[in-house]
Amino acid sequence: MDQQWSARDQHRDAVLALLHRGHQLTRGEISHRLRLTRTTVSDLLGDLLESGVITVTESRAAAGRGRPAEVLGIHPGAVRYIGIDFFHTGATICLANSAAEVVATGTVDYEPGAGWERRVATAQRLIGDLTTGEVHLGVLAGIGIGLPGPNSASWDGFAHRERPMEPFHMVRARIRELFADSFDCPVLVDHHIRFAALHEATSSGESDRHIVYLRLSTGVGGAVLGSGSALRGAHLLAGEIGHMIVETGPEAAECRCGRRGCLETVASQGAVRQRWQDIAGPDAGVESAPDATPTPVADPVTLAGLEAALVAEDPRALALVTDLARTVGRALGLAALVTDPDEIVLAGEVAVLLEPVLPVLRETVAQNCLTGADLELRIASATTQQGARGAIAALRSTDQLPDYFAASRTSRSPYLTSGGRHVR
Repeated sequence: MDQQWSARDQHRDAVLALLHRGHQLTRGEISHRLRLTRTTVSDLLGDLLESGVITVTESRAAAGRGRPAEVLGIHPGAVRYIGIDFFHTGATICLANSAAEVVATGTVDYEPGAGWERRVATAQRLIGDLTTGEVHLGVLAGIGIGLPGPNSASWDGFAHRERPMEPFHMVRARIRELFADSFDCPVLVDHHIRFAALHEATSSGESDRHIVYLRLSTGVGGAVLGSGSALRGAHLLAGEIGHMIVETGPEAAECRCGRRGCLETVASQGAVRQRWQDIAGPDAGVESAPDATPTPVADPVTLAGLEAALVAEDPRALALVTDLARTVGRALGLAALVTDPDEIVLAGEVAVLLEPVLPVLRETVAQNCLTGADLELRIASATTQQGARGAIAALRSTDQLPDYFAASRTSRSPYLTSGGRHVR
């Protein structure tokens, strides 16, 4: 009996591998390509159709008087990859099919002080909420999880000043274990900014470029890509540009890493918002336009007040972002001096605010590296999906679809857990 079930599993994997490669075929064509009897193929396809894994994409007219032949393909709502970006205040999740098309996505915030146990539970609930209707996990091949740095939170949510932090490699291992147990699939874990940088590198189709990537958001994280591969370093800390010291002296703000004066204490959402509030006072938290009644901003972390002031060419706002551009530019210039990239990419909500002073940013970077004005620098869109989509790209690059008679899904696990050609 076990051998009969094993053969059936092999045949099912062979059919799925064929269709996951993007083929859309009739029952007869599948039978011919896999050298299986039509009875075996029809039996397998009936189960796959009923479970929603595959679907009829079209009907093809028969050559003679026979009935039209149904053309079958992977159901677009059948999720093959899950990408998760855990950032400091919440998580973004993308569910993608075998073509890496995102079929469902959502973002959820944590309550203040949430530890990793609660963060994981929150993300898993969101995955459950997203898998409704025709979106299902019947052919799930892997989950890619991007995590922030080791000083983000402890397992139970205690700040590291109040209670010793667990070794982060143990936290990573526990997170991987929880998702693997809950979803019964391989899990790939890396830094969420490396995944975001991978998405930025691969979305343009030029994955072999050398890139310095910096995201200015709720935190400040960086990554360095060489020939499309993310540099990780001996302690998994490569690319941590956000923890370059940019301010010294007793007034330098304390960073979540325990040191003072890191770039994150100056260029994160919270730091920029606080500085704008100190400068503008009561006007900092409202959107305004010339000759218009101010409208309160529901969520001040969006920096809408500062953004509106920049649109209105408020000199105080322009002075703030000009100074910020110089600070960020010095850090990026030093990173470029060490890594010699083709391009520097900035992302995140704070990065978008630097658009009006982009010439200042470019000039400062050029002054601090050897490539000067020849170095490309651009600001990417402020989307929260980059990390999750990059995780999907990493999964897809390592998803080794079996040959027509591969053994079973478990034989593909090592490919997903051992890293790939981009994230390693």
